Amino acid sequence: MSSIIKVTNSKGTHYKAVYDLPPFLDGKRRRTSKTFPVGTNLSLVKQFLAEKELEYARGNRLSTDYNLTFVQFTDMYFETYTQFLSPSTLAGYKSAYNNSKPHGLKKYFGNVELRKITSRHIQEYVNFLSKQVSPKSLKNYIMLLNVLFKTAIQLNIIPKGSNPTVDIIKPKQRKKPVEAYNLEEFNLLLNLADTDSNPDIKLILNLALLSGIRRGEMAALKWDDVNFDESYIYIHESRIVLQGEEYIKSPKTDAGIRKIYVPDKLISILKEYQYRYLVNKLKYGEKFKDKRYVVSKPNGEPFSPQGISNNYARFMKRHKDEIRYLKFHGLRHTYASVLIEQGENPKTVQHNLGHADVALTLQVYSHSYDSAQINAAKKLDETIDKLKKSG
Repeated sequence: MSSIIKVTNSKGTHYKAVYDLPPFLDGKRRRTSKTFPVGTNLSLVKQFLAEKELEYARGNRLSTDYNLTFVQFTDMYFETYTQFLSPSTLAGYKSAYNNSKPHGLKKYFGNVELRKITSRHIQEYVNFLSKQVSPKSLKNYIMLLNVLFKTAIQLNIIPKGSNPTVDIIKPKQRKKPVEAYNLEEFNLLLNLADTDSNPDIKLILNLALLSGIRRGEMAALKWDDVNFDESYIYIHESRIVLQGEEYIKSPKTDAGIRKIYVPDKLISILKEYQYRYLVNKLKYGEKFKDKRYVVSKPNGEPFSPQGISNNYARFMKRHKDEIRYLKFHGLRHTYASVLIEQGENPKTVQHNLGHADVALTLQVYSHSYDSAQINAAKKLDETIDKLKKSG
């Protein structure tokens, strides 16, 4: 099956190893060789052959598509293997692939055969990419590369254990501090929302600050998801709009499907807006779009996630002299921070936010928990003082 040929020429004596590669799926034989430089110890050549014979014995048969180029394989991947990806994930993958700039995957790897792309090639690409995009975007590019090579291995287009993205060195992504409003600002926002000229902002801000739901979850919330009797909202979907098309998707993890018990203030506001919804339904008649979305326009048409953000941005602009500006996601951080300052345990915060792991909650809000622990220590001092005085 394999052999070692001793070759002597003007440069000296060297060895040539001849061996079989794992065959194609149709059983067709594949044979190749490797020439070692002059001076290579025979034992190293034998060790190399032993590894190749073991690889052959494992029966790692390759598809006859083993010589597909990067472009050919990726086009096939998008055509055949992306049916069950979320629309946003697929859009992100296609953006990274089709980017016409030099760091776009299609542009960079082009017609190189997939099997010839090594870890060194990937590392050189990552080094180049790190100068072109943010660490977060870089992570998305690498994620697509990893998916492509994992799929190629599953399809036997490249051998098992040959994913070149596994051992690459990535730049460290600095953790950005969580930005949230403090308790005074939290209260100010709720008061400003009550008196603002936009009738929709009161609902949007109270939902964000008193339930902590994400923008897409807010856009997907329907009246059937609100339990007025038991004071909770049920989160099980997220709504996104890509290139004018609406998509409803389930949360990435089971933790994203959750009941969030909310304060009476939010329940009262939801009742107020449900009444408005029903009045508008009568007012607009057949022109009313009765899709039962909670955050909707007078004609029943739901606000898109971007529409929610736009309303918030205009609200913040109107009140720029009264309160500092944070992005919409900062309202979610504010909700979590308020819960923590109230002394809520991490599991409750994790559940309400829809985090899959409490470790993530502790990591993201470590600063808030530090403050909570300091307050707990102070309260313990107060308790000890009271005990001393009573004694």
